[in-house]
Formats: sequence, C-alpha cells, structure tokens
Amino acid sequence: MEKYTAIIMGGGPAGHSAAVRIAELGGRVALVERDFIGGICTNWGCTPSKSMIESAKVAKTVADSARYGVKVDHMQVDFPAVANRRNQVILNTREFITDLLNHHNVDIYQGEGEIIAPGKMLVRGGKLDPDGKTMHYTGEDVNLTADNIIISTGSQPLIPGFVDISDPSVVSSNRLISINELPKSLTIIGGGVIGLEFATIFSNLGSKVTIIEFLDRVLAQMDEDVSTEITRILEERGVKILTSHKCVSLKGGVIEAENVRTGEMVKIDAPMTLVAIGRIAVVHDKTYQDLGLNYTRKGVDVDDYQRTNVPGIWAVGDATGKSILAHVGIQQGVIAAENIMAKSEKDMRKMDYSVIPAVIYTFPEIVSVGVVPQDLSGVKVVKVPFAVNLRAGIEDFKDGFIKMWLKDNKVLAAQAIGHNVSEMMQEVANMIALKTDVRAVSEIIHAHPTYAEIVHSTLDYALDKAVDFYI
Repeated sequence: MEKYTAIIMGGGPAGHSAAVRIAELGGRVALVERDFIGGICTNWGCTPSKSMIESAKVAKTVADSARYGVKVDHMQVDFPAVANRRNQVILNTREFITDLLNHHNVDIYQGEGEIIAPGKMLVRGGKLDPDGKTMHYTGEDVNLTADNIIISTGSQPLIPGFVDISDPSVVSSNRLISINELPKSLTIIGGGVIGLEFATIFSNLGSKVTIIEFLDRVLAQMDEDVSTEITRILEERGVKILTSHKCVSLKGGVIEAENVRTGEMVKIDAPMTLVAIGRIAVVHDKTYQDLGLNYTRKGVDVDDYQRTNVPGIWAVGDATGKSILAHVGIQQGVIAAENIMAKSEKDMRKMDYSVIPAVIYTFPEIVSVGVVPQDLSGVKVVKVPFAVNLRAGIEDFKDGFIKMWLKDNKVLAAQAIGHNVSEMMQEVANMIALKTDVRAVSEIIHAHPTYAEIVHSTLDYALDKAVDFYI
C-alpha cells in the first residue's frame, strides 16, 4: 500500500497546483484523475474556448479589414480546421501539465478515486477513450494512504429540470466546445459569462445566435453600464437578445419561452440549444455522508485554510462552490498545499477572496475586480470612455469604458469593457490589494500610446487633473 503526504483527487488547475506546491516543499504526492489531466479548464473550458475565441477574433479582423485599407474579397471559416487547432491546443496544454507533474515526481493514477476513510483512497484503475467520455476499468485497483486528502473534483454544467440533455438538439458547454461542425444557428439559454462568450465565438464564425435571459439584462452581476454596452455591441453584430424571458419547454428543437413581464409566450426554432445557466460542484453524496463531511449542493464546506470539518481532508477549486474561476482554484490549491506542509498552525495562510479579477472574453473584453460598494457615502465614481485613448483611436477599438469606485484616494472596485482590458486591469487589482494611494500611481509615467494609459487617465480624472482629454 502506497503512503503519501497527500493524495489529490482531481487534476484540474486547483489539484495540479496543490500537487506541485506540496512536491516543491518536500512532500510525496499522488494525483488521481478520472478524466484527462488539466480538468475542465484545459479540456472543456478555458483552453478550448479561448482557442476558439482567437479563431473568431481573426475572422472578425478579416471581416473588418476594409476599415484599415486592406480589402479581402472572400473570407471563409474552415470550422474543421478551427476544431483541429482547438484540439491541438488542448493536447499541448495537457502534455505541458503532465510534464510539470512528472518533473516534480508526482505519481499520477488514472482511474476513479474513492475516499473510503480519512487518509485512505481506493483507485479503480481505468483507461479513458480519446473522446474523454467513457472510462474502461482495467481491474487494476490500487489502495493509497496519506496523511492528507485534497478533494478537487471540479464542477459540471447545471441543467434545469425542463431540459432533457439526451435530446440531440441540446448541448452543454462541455459538448458544444467539442463540436467539429459549425451550426447554422445557436440558441443560448443564459446571458451570463458562458453564454456571452459562446455567443461571441459563434456569431463571429458565422452562426446566427439568439440569447434567452430570464433576468432583465445580460450579465446581471455586473454594473448596469457594462450590461448596456455589451448588449448594444452584440445586437449591432447581429446577435438577438431576449431578456425577461423564461424558458418553459425545450423539446425537439423548439423552445417555448414566456415573457415574465407581459406573460406573452413565444416559440423559437432552435436546431441547437446551449444550456448555459451556470455550473455546479461535482458532489459525491454517499462518500461525503459516510465520511461525515459537511457539504451542500454548491460544494464542500471549507474554512479560510481550505480545511473541511474532517481532519486531514481538504477541498479546493470548483468543488468548494466558492468560485469557478481557474485562478481562484490555483490559489486555493497553493494555500492548501502550504498549510498541509506548515510546521504549525501559526504558519498557515488564509485564502483571501477580496480582490479577484474576473474576465469575460467577449469582443471587446469585460473585466471586474474588487467589490462595488452598496453604500456610496464618500465614494467617488468615475467613468472614462475608451474613445479618449489614442491607441484605441489608432486601432479603431473605441467601444467601451473603464469605471472606478474610489474612496479616500484608494480604488475600491473597477469594471471595464474594452479591447484587451484583461491585460491592463491587473494594475488596478494590485492597487486595490495593496490599498495604494492613487495620487502616487498618477505620478508614474505610462508609455504613450498604450491602452494602459486609460487606467492612468481614469486616475487623473478622479483627481480632477486630466490633461489629455475631456468628457
């Protein structure tokens, strides 16, 4: 029976980050993965979706090329080639993570892991089909023991009760990201992050896209100005958006939806429908109940140190229900690893959720960071359009804005929509985390012309000293 410092159940970002960090600190690690190394992020989430977004971005650039004095007579999307590129990017990423784990001498076990008691895991060995859908058990079961077990089993698409996921016209995000033929039309139930990213991909690759959202606006978790701007941009590009509509039936390629304001029923032909109303933690009821583990349908309960209520069992990533962002899971994995290897409790670290950049990869991108205050007493709110930025004007990416909430010359939160905002907003995240006085940042010279200047311009505007634009 193999004995480890820690057994990690799941090889996604949170799990493999924990594995590497424990190994770096001198621990012996086993990682058990039922599916492919890399988890949802690498195989069905971040990596393939961003690969397809890049293809969509190129298609959009070619379609818009006449604006830059370059005439393209005919543009054709070769979707099988898009899919092949996506698949190769997935494979490259998966191999990179596997090499990283091997470099740190992490033992990888392919198969279904089951926690049979604290510190004990049974791995039912198996081989996965290339499509990642079916596990064939080999009968090569292995018993592992460890001082610690980390649950990192990820999440799965949330499917409402009225949807039959076996209906060939219905796809989850996991299935849609793996298709090899471009749909002529795509109906998306859900106007959140996943829905809008897929709307961006497929509308720019040539599909006719309709979004159905129950709430009165898409991206309801964002500032209303952001929702309004992305709605305008998507609709101008041909995406149909139905807000305040509740889907009551989805069968045989036909959706029936009710306008929750008027009660009017509408029928929508939907040869392919993506259900994108969110994701939910993968929960192993019997195992958790047998262990006496505290959990809900949202995930395993953990404290700020990533500990569960059962000594020696930890949880990280989507499995905790705290966040489905990969970078949050990575940090949780590192925190859990360092706490496992800590010499005493006073050396342990707490997880901090106060400053988490969140990116939506639409065209243009959307970013939020920090917590928008509900009480605006003493808070200064500033909003600067991208159109005042020279680089945005040169490259003709003038849609969008950056909006900040400040108090006592410190940034509390910021949201932005604009070209490449995912890259420039980390500066704002650092300011929030370090509680930096914006007067000091305003004195730092930013290169010209760059998109980063819009952060500097927004700070100057907040300080009533903007010299390079007016609103």
